[in-house]
Amino acid sequence: MTHRSRNCRAAISAPARPRPGGLAAILLLVFLAGFLAPVAQGEYQIEVIKQDVIAIRLPPLGGSEGAEATRILTQDLEQSGLFRIVASGGDHGIEGSASASGCQCKVFKSDGTLELTASGSGDLRRAVHRVADEIVAKLTGRKGIAQTRIAFISDKSGKKGLYVMDYDGAKVQGFGTSYSMVVAPAFSRQGDKIAFTAYRPVYPDVLVMPYPGGKAQAVSTYPGLNSGASFSPDGSRLALTLSKDGNPEIYTLSAGGGGLKRLTTTRGGESSPTWSPDGKRIAYASDEGGRPQIHIIPSSGGRGARLTSSPAYNTEPDWSAESGLIAYSSMRGGGFVISTINPEEEKHEGDVVYADGSCEDPSWAPDGRHLVFSRTVDGHSDLYMLDTYRKEAVQLTRDFGNCTQPAWSGR
Repeated sequence: MTHRSRNCRAAISAPARPRPGGLAAILLLVFLAGFLAPVAQGEYQIEVIKQDVIAIRLPPLGGSEGAEATRILTQDLEQSGLFRIVASGGDHGIEGSASASGCQCKVFKSDGTLELTASGSGDLRRAVHRVADEIVAKLTGRKGIAQTRIAFISDKSGKKGLYVMDYDGAKVQGFGTSYSMVVAPAFSRQGDKIAFTAYRPVYPDVLVMPYPGGKAQAVSTYPGLNSGASFSPDGSRLALTLSKDGNPEIYTLSAGGGGLKRLTTTRGGESSPTWSPDGKRIAYASDEGGRPQIHIIPSSGGRGARLTSSPAYNTEPDWSAESGLIAYSSMRGGGFVISTINPEEEKHEGDVVYADGSCEDPSWAPDGRHLVFSRTVDGHSDLYMLDTYRKEAVQLTRDFGNCTQPAWSGR
Protein backbone atom coordinates (compact mmCIF):
# COMPACT_ATOMS: atom_id res chain seq x y z
CA MET A 1 0.00 0.00 0.00
CA THR A 2 1.38 3.43 -0.89
CA HIS A 3 0.88 6.38 1.37
CA ARG A 4 -1.75 9.02 1.40
CA SER A 5 -0.50 12.57 1.70
CA ARG A 6 -1.24 16.13 0.72
CA ASN A 7 0.91 15.55 -2.34
CA CYS A 8 -0.87 12.35 -3.24
CA ARG A 9 -4.26 14.03 -3.10
CA ALA A 10 -2.88 16.82 -5.22
CA ALA A 11 -2.29 14.34 -8.00
CA ILE A 12 -5.68 12.68 -8.03
CA SER A 13 -7.78 12.76 -11.18
CA ALA A 14 -5.29 14.70 -13.28
CA PRO A 15 -3.10 13.33 -16.05
CA ALA A 16 0.63 13.70 -15.60
CA ARG A 17 2.18 16.41 -17.72
CA PRO A 18 4.46 14.87 -20.36
CA ARG A 19 8.17 15.01 -19.59
CA PRO A 20 11.31 13.69 -21.29
CA GLY A 21 11.57 9.93 -20.90
CA GLY A 22 7.93 9.50 -19.92
CA LEU A 23 6.51 9.02 -16.43
CA ALA A 24 3.36 6.97 -16.22
CA ALA A 25 0.70 8.11 -13.75
CA ILE A 26 2.87 10.20 -11.44
CA LEU A 27 1.51 9.37 -8.04
CA LEU A 28 -1.95 9.46 -9.54
CA LEU A 29 -2.96 6.07 -8.17
CA VAL A 30 -1.50 6.29 -4.69
CA PHE A 31 -4.73 7.49 -3.11
CA LEU A 32 -6.10 4.56 -1.11
CA ALA A 33 -6.74 5.48 2.45
CA GLY A 34 -9.85 7.64 2.11
CA PHE A 35 -12.19 4.67 2.27
CA LEU A 36 -10.71 3.06 5.35
CA ALA A 37 -13.00 2.57 8.33
CA PRO A 38 -12.87 5.22 11.07
CA VAL A 39 -11.17 4.45 14.34
CA ALA A 40 -13.64 3.57 17.06
CA GLN A 41 -14.14 6.24 19.69
CA GLY A 42 -12.35 5.49 22.92
CA GLU A 43 -10.05 2.90 21.37
CA TYR A 44 -6.96 4.62 22.76
CA GLN A 45 -6.22 5.65 26.31
CA ILE A 46 -5.05 9.27 26.20
CA GLU A 47 -3.50 10.98 29.20
CA VAL A 48 -4.90 14.43 29.91
CA ILE A 49 -2.27 16.96 30.95
CA LYS A 50 -3.55 19.07 33.82
CA GLN A 51 -2.34 22.65 33.93
CA ASP A 52 -3.13 25.64 36.11
CA VAL A 53 -5.26 28.28 34.44
CA ILE A 54 -5.85 31.88 35.35
CA ALA A 55 -9.28 32.62 36.80
CA ILE A 56 -10.44 35.95 35.37
CA ARG A 57 -13.68 37.93 35.80
CA LEU A 58 -15.29 39.28 32.66
CA PRO A 59 -18.50 41.21 33.41
CA PRO A 60 -20.44 42.31 30.31
CA LEU A 61 -18.49 44.98 28.43
CA GLY A 62 -20.17 48.32 27.85
CA GLY A 63 -20.89 50.11 24.59
CA SER A 64 -23.09 49.42 21.60
CA GLU A 65 -21.29 46.15 20.75
CA GLY A 66 -20.49 45.15 24.33
CA ALA A 67 -22.54 41.95 24.33
CA GLU A 68 -20.95 40.57 21.16
CA ALA A 69 -17.46 41.66 22.23
CA THR A 70 -17.93 39.91 25.58
CA ARG A 71 -18.91 36.70 23.81
CA ILE A 72 -15.89 36.81 21.48
CA LEU A 73 -13.43 37.70 24.24
CA THR A 74 -14.78 34.94 26.48
CA GLN A 75 -14.33 32.41 23.71
CA ASP A 76 -10.83 33.63 22.83
CA LEU A 77 -9.57 33.46 26.41
CA GLU A 78 -11.14 30.10 27.21
CA GLN A 79 -10.02 28.46 23.96
CA SER A 80 -6.46 29.55 24.65
CA GLY A 81 -6.54 26.95 27.43
CA LEU A 82 -4.90 29.45 29.76
CA PHE A 83 -7.94 31.19 31.28
CA ARG A 84 -11.17 30.34 33.05
CA ILE A 85 -13.94 32.93 33.12
CA VAL A 86 -15.48 33.24 36.60
CA ALA A 87 -18.43 35.22 37.94
CA SER A 88 -16.65 36.42 41.09
CA GLY A 89 -13.26 36.32 42.73
CA GLY A 90 -10.49 35.22 40.45
CA ASP A 91 -6.94 36.37 39.90
CA HIS A 92 -7.82 39.26 37.58
CA GLY A 93 -10.81 41.23 36.35
CA ILE A 94 -11.57 42.89 32.99
CA GLU A 95 -13.45 46.13 32.37
CA GLY A 96 -14.08 47.75 29.02
CA SER A 97 -16.37 48.71 26.18
CA ALA A 98 -16.80 48.01 22.49
CA SER A 99 -18.34 49.72 19.50
CA ALA A 100 -18.55 48.94 15.80
CA SER A 101 -15.13 50.57 15.38
CA GLY A 102 -13.15 48.88 18.15
CA CYS A 103 -12.70 47.53 21.65
CA GLN A 104 -10.87 48.85 24.72
CA CYS A 105 -10.24 46.87 27.92
CA LYS A 106 -8.39 47.24 31.19
CA VAL A 107 -7.22 44.28 33.25
CA PHE A 108 -6.89 44.62 37.01
CA LYS A 109 -5.28 42.39 39.60
CA SER A 110 -7.47 41.02 42.36
CA ASP A 111 -6.33 43.88 44.64
CA GLY A 112 -7.49 46.49 42.11
CA THR A 113 -4.06 47.33 40.67
CA LEU A 114 -4.12 48.07 36.95
CA GLU A 115 -2.29 45.28 35.14
CA LEU A 116 -2.61 46.35 31.52
CA THR A 117 -4.62 48.26 28.96
CA ALA A 118 -5.43 46.56 25.67
CA SER A 119 -7.23 47.92 22.64
CA GLY A 120 -8.01 47.15 19.03
CA SER A 121 -9.65 49.20 16.29
CA GLY A 122 -11.50 48.51 13.07
CA ASP A 123 -13.56 45.37 12.51
CA LEU A 124 -15.07 44.29 15.83
CA ARG A 125 -13.98 40.65 15.67
CA ARG A 126 -10.40 41.54 14.74
CA ALA A 127 -10.31 44.22 17.42
CA VAL A 128 -11.45 41.82 20.14
CA HIS A 129 -9.05 39.12 18.92
CA ARG A 130 -6.22 41.63 19.31
CA VAL A 131 -7.32 42.46 22.85
CA ALA A 132 -7.40 38.75 23.68
CA ASP A 133 -3.88 38.17 22.34
CA GLU A 134 -2.54 41.14 24.30
CA ILE A 135 -4.07 39.75 27.50
CA VAL A 136 -2.61 36.30 26.82
CA ALA A 137 0.85 37.70 26.11
CA LYS A 138 0.95 40.01 29.14
CA LEU A 139 -0.48 37.64 31.75
CA THR A 140 1.10 34.38 30.57
CA GLY A 141 4.11 35.32 28.43
CA ARG A 142 2.80 33.03 25.68
CA LYS A 143 1.63 33.56 22.13
CA GLY A 144 -2.04 34.15 21.57
CA ILE A 145 -3.75 32.62 18.55
CA ALA A 146 -6.93 34.72 18.31
CA GLN A 147 -5.61 36.84 15.42
CA THR A 148 -4.37 33.86 13.41
CA ARG A 149 -6.10 32.38 10.38
CA ILE A 150 -6.50 28.95 8.85
CA ALA A 151 -6.37 28.13 5.13
CA PHE A 152 -8.18 25.01 3.98
CA ILE A 153 -9.76 23.21 1.04
CA SER A 154 -13.51 22.78 0.58
CA ASP A 155 -15.65 21.27 -2.18
CA LYS A 156 -18.65 23.42 -1.28
CA SER A 157 -18.72 25.02 -4.75
CA GLY A 158 -18.66 21.65 -6.47
CA LYS A 159 -14.90 21.66 -6.96
CA LYS A 160 -12.00 21.83 -4.54
CA GLY A 161 -11.22 25.45 -3.75
CA LEU A 162 -9.06 27.48 -1.36
CA TYR A 163 -10.65 29.22 1.62
CA VAL A 164 -9.35 31.15 4.63
CA MET A 165 -11.13 31.64 7.96
CA ASP A 166 -10.43 33.06 11.40
CA TYR A 167 -8.94 30.60 13.89
CA ASP A 168 -12.40 30.00 15.38
CA GLY A 169 -14.10 29.19 12.07
CA ALA A 170 -15.66 32.60 11.48
CA LYS A 171 -15.37 34.97 8.48
CA VAL A 172 -14.68 32.45 5.72
CA GLN A 173 -13.25 33.90 2.50
CA GLY A 174 -12.81 32.12 -0.82
CA PHE A 175 -9.79 32.35 -3.13
CA GLY A 176 -8.56 30.71 -6.31
CA THR A 177 -11.97 30.22 -7.90
CA SER A 178 -10.52 30.46 -11.42
CA TYR A 179 -8.66 27.15 -11.11
CA SER A 180 -10.16 23.76 -11.91
CA MET A 181 -8.95 22.45 -8.54
CA VAL A 182 -6.84 23.77 -5.65
CA VAL A 183 -5.19 21.61 -2.98
CA ALA A 184 -2.35 21.57 -0.42
CA PRO A 185 -2.37 25.15 0.98
CA ALA A 186 0.42 26.39 3.25
CA PHE A 187 0.72 29.70 5.09
CA SER A 188 4.05 31.44 5.56
CA ARG A 189 5.09 31.84 9.18
CA GLN A 190 4.71 35.60 8.74
CA GLY A 191 1.11 35.09 7.59
CA ASP A 192 1.60 37.24 4.49
CA LYS A 193 1.71 34.51 1.80
CA ILE A 194 -0.10 31.29 0.92
CA ALA A 195 1.40 28.59 -1.28
CA PHE A 196 -0.94 26.10 -2.92
CA THR A 197 -1.16 23.57 -5.71
CA ALA A 198 -3.51 24.47 -8.56
CA TYR A 199 -4.58 22.65 -11.70
CA ARG A 200 -4.39 25.06 -14.67
CA PRO A 201 -6.59 23.70 -16.17
CA VAL A 202 -5.67 20.12 -15.28
CA TYR A 203 -1.97 20.00 -14.45
CA PRO A 204 -0.59 20.57 -10.94
CA ASP A 205 1.59 23.65 -10.44
CA VAL A 206 2.67 25.42 -7.25
CA LEU A 207 1.61 29.04 -6.86
CA VAL A 208 2.27 31.66 -4.18
CA MET A 209 -0.37 34.26 -3.36
CA PRO A 210 0.12 37.38 -1.22
CA TYR A 211 -2.30 37.45 1.70
CA PRO A 212 -4.82 38.96 2.30
CA GLY A 213 -4.88 40.11 -1.31
CA GLY A 214 -2.85 40.04 -4.49
CA LYS A 215 -2.25 38.07 -7.66
CA ALA A 216 -0.98 34.51 -7.33
CA GLN A 217 2.36 33.79 -9.03
CA ALA A 218 3.34 30.40 -10.44
CA VAL A 219 6.70 29.44 -8.92
CA SER A 220 6.99 25.77 -9.91
CA THR A 221 5.69 24.50 -13.26
CA TYR A 222 8.05 21.62 -13.97
CA PRO A 223 6.91 18.59 -16.00
CA GLY A 224 4.99 16.14 -13.83
CA LEU A 225 3.97 16.72 -10.24
CA ASN A 226 4.52 20.06 -8.47
CA SER A 227 2.89 19.93 -5.07
CA GLY A 228 2.91 20.14 -1.29
CA ALA A 229 4.94 23.32 -0.86
CA SER A 230 5.79 24.66 2.60
CA PHE A 231 7.59 27.88 3.54
CA SER A 232 10.95 28.09 5.30
CA PRO A 233 10.80 29.94 8.64
CA ASP A 234 11.91 33.24 7.07
CA GLY A 235 9.54 32.81 4.12
CA SER A 236 12.33 32.99 1.54
CA ARG A 237 12.24 29.38 0.29
CA LEU A 238 9.80 26.57 -0.35
CA ALA A 239 10.18 22.84 0.16
CA LEU A 240 8.00 20.82 -2.20
CA THR A 241 7.60 17.56 -4.10
CA LEU A 242 8.56 17.34 -7.77
CA SER A 243 8.55 14.32 -10.06
CA LYS A 244 10.33 15.91 -13.01
CA ASP A 245 13.33 13.57 -12.68
CA GLY A 246 11.43 10.34 -12.09
CA ASN A 247 10.23 9.45 -8.60
CA PRO A 248 8.52 12.12 -6.51
CA GLU A 249 11.38 13.71 -4.55
CA ILE A 250 11.83 16.62 -2.13
CA TYR A 251 13.32 19.83 -3.51
CA THR A 252 13.70 23.40 -2.30
CA LEU A 253 13.46 26.57 -4.35
CA SER A 254 13.06 30.30 -3.87
CA ALA A 255 9.61 31.44 -2.80
CA GLY A 256 9.64 33.58 -5.91
CA GLY A 257 10.77 30.72 -8.16
CA GLY A 258 14.28 29.66 -9.16
CA GLY A 259 17.25 28.38 -7.19
CA LEU A 260 16.06 24.77 -7.37
CA LYS A 261 17.89 22.26 -5.16
CA ARG A 262 17.18 18.54 -4.96
CA LEU A 263 17.37 16.97 -1.49
CA THR A 264 16.26 13.34 -1.76
CA THR A 265 17.19 10.52 -4.13
CA THR A 266 15.31 7.31 -3.39
CA ARG A 267 13.42 4.51 -5.08
CA GLY A 268 10.27 5.45 -3.20
CA GLY A 269 8.06 8.52 -3.18
CA GLU A 270 8.55 11.54 -0.93
CA SER A 271 5.89 14.05 0.11
CA SER A 272 4.63 16.59 2.66
CA PRO A 273 7.85 18.46 3.52
CA THR A 274 7.84 20.67 6.62
CA TRP A 275 10.67 22.82 8.03
CA SER A 276 12.25 22.65 11.48
CA PRO A 277 11.90 25.77 13.67
CA ASP A 278 15.42 26.92 12.78
CA GLY A 279 15.12 26.04 9.10
CA LYS A 280 18.10 23.68 9.17
CA ARG A 281 16.13 20.45 8.68
CA ILE A 282 13.10 19.26 6.77
CA ALA A 283 10.77 16.44 7.84
CA TYR A 284 8.85 14.58 5.17
CA ALA A 285 7.02 11.33 4.45
CA SER A 286 8.72 8.60 2.43
CA ASP A 287 7.61 5.11 1.43
CA GLU A 288 11.12 4.02 0.47
CA GLY A 289 10.82 1.13 2.94
CA GLY A 290 7.45 -0.01 1.61
CA ARG A 291 4.98 1.97 3.70
CA PRO A 292 5.30 5.64 4.58
CA GLN A 293 7.30 6.79 7.57
CA ILE A 294 8.48 10.21 8.72
CA HIS A 295 12.05 11.08 7.71
CA ILE A 296 14.30 14.08 8.35
CA ILE A 297 16.98 15.54 6.08
CA PRO A 298 19.22 18.65 6.34
CA SER A 299 17.71 21.51 4.34
CA SER A 300 21.16 22.23 2.92
CA GLY A 301 21.40 18.70 1.55
CA GLY A 302 22.68 15.39 2.87
CA ARG A 303 21.37 12.01 3.83
CA GLY A 304 17.85 11.51 5.08
CA ALA A 305 17.21 9.55 8.28
CA ARG A 306 14.01 7.79 9.30
CA LEU A 307 12.34 9.16 12.42
CA THR A 308 9.37 6.80 12.84
CA SER A 309 9.07 3.07 12.32
CA SER A 310 5.90 2.15 14.21
CA PRO A 311 3.09 1.80 13.45
CA ALA A 312 3.56 0.86 9.82
CA TYR A 313 1.92 3.90 8.23
CA ASN A 314 2.82 7.50 9.17
CA THR A 315 2.47 10.53 6.91
CA GLU A 316 1.59 14.27 6.64
CA PRO A 317 4.09 15.70 9.16
CA ASP A 318 3.92 19.28 10.43
CA TRP A 319 6.77 20.67 12.56
CA SER A 320 5.82 23.14 15.30
CA ALA A 321 7.89 26.31 15.37
CA GLU A 322 7.09 26.78 19.07
CA SER A 323 7.18 23.35 20.74
CA GLY A 324 9.51 21.57 18.31
CA LEU A 325 7.11 18.61 18.13
CA ILE A 326 6.12 17.02 14.85
CA ALA A 327 2.44 16.20 14.38
CA TYR A 328 1.43 13.67 11.75
CA SER A 329 -1.29 11.31 10.55
CA SER A 330 -0.85 7.72 11.72
CA MET A 331 -2.84 4.68 10.69
CA ARG A 332 -3.97 2.63 13.66
CA GLY A 333 -6.78 0.13 13.89
CA GLY A 334 -7.91 0.68 10.30
CA GLY A 335 -8.21 4.48 10.43
CA PHE A 336 -6.12 7.59 10.86
CA VAL A 337 -5.29 9.24 14.19
CA ILE A 338 -3.31 12.35 15.03
CA SER A 339 0.05 11.67 16.69
CA THR A 340 2.98 13.80 17.82
CA ILE A 341 6.65 12.97 18.28
CA ASN A 342 9.70 14.80 19.60
CA PRO A 343 12.38 14.47 16.89
CA GLU A 344 15.13 15.01 19.44
CA GLU A 345 14.21 11.90 21.43
CA GLU A 346 15.29 8.38 20.57
CA LYS A 347 11.87 6.88 19.96
CA HIS A 348 10.22 5.46 16.89
CA GLU A 349 6.55 5.70 17.81
CA GLY A 350 4.72 8.91 18.60
CA ASP A 351 2.00 9.70 21.11
CA VAL A 352 -1.62 9.59 19.97
CA VAL A 353 -3.31 12.91 20.77
CA TYR A 354 -6.66 12.39 19.01
CA ALA A 355 -8.31 9.22 17.75
CA ASP A 356 -12.05 9.77 17.25
CA GLY A 357 -13.13 9.32 13.63
CA SER A 358 -10.54 9.25 10.85
CA CYS A 359 -8.25 12.24 11.39
CA GLU A 360 -5.70 13.68 8.99
CA ASP A 361 -3.67 16.71 7.89
CA PRO A 362 -2.62 18.15 11.26
CA SER A 363 -1.27 21.71 11.33
CA TRP A 364 0.18 23.49 14.36
CA ALA A 365 -0.94 26.83 15.72
CA PRO A 366 1.91 29.25 16.50
CA ASP A 367 1.42 28.63 20.24
CA GLY A 368 2.70 25.04 19.88
CA ARG A 369 -0.30 23.82 21.86
CA HIS A 370 -3.22 23.73 19.44
CA LEU A 371 -3.64 21.72 16.25
CA VAL A 372 -6.17 21.96 13.46
CA PHE A 373 -6.98 18.80 11.50
CA SER A 374 -9.57 17.23 9.23
CA ARG A 375 -11.90 14.66 10.80
CA THR A 376 -14.03 12.36 8.66
CA VAL A 377 -17.15 10.67 10.03
CA ASP A 378 -19.63 8.77 7.86
CA GLY A 379 -17.90 9.98 4.72
CA HIS A 380 -18.05 13.71 5.57
CA SER A 381 -15.04 15.82 6.56
CA ASP A 382 -14.92 18.87 8.81
CA LEU A 383 -12.13 20.79 10.53
CA TYR A 384 -11.48 20.61 14.26
CA MET A 385 -9.20 22.53 16.61
CA LEU A 386 -7.50 20.40 19.25
CA ASP A 387 -6.02 21.55 22.55
CA THR A 388 -3.22 19.00 22.82
CA TYR A 389 -2.85 19.63 26.58
CA ARG A 390 -6.49 19.12 27.47
CA LYS A 391 -7.13 16.64 24.64
CA GLU A 392 -10.30 18.56 23.81
CA ALA A 393 -11.41 19.19 20.21
CA VAL A 394 -13.75 21.94 18.95
CA GLN A 395 -15.51 21.68 15.58
CA LEU A 396 -14.74 24.68 13.36
CA THR A 397 -16.64 24.04 10.11
CA ARG A 398 -20.26 23.04 9.57
CA ASP A 399 -22.39 22.83 6.44
CA PHE A 400 -19.53 24.01 4.24
CA GLY A 401 -18.98 20.94 2.11
CA ASN A 402 -16.09 18.58 2.81
CA CYS A 403 -13.34 20.58 4.50
CA THR A 404 -9.79 19.18 4.42
CA GLN A 405 -6.07 20.02 4.37
CA PRO A 406 -6.01 22.89 6.91
CA ALA A 407 -2.93 25.08 7.31
CA TRP A 408 -2.54 27.44 10.27
CA SER A 409 -0.97 30.86 9.72
CA GLY A 410 2.15 31.65 11.68
CA ARG A 411 0.68 34.80 13.21
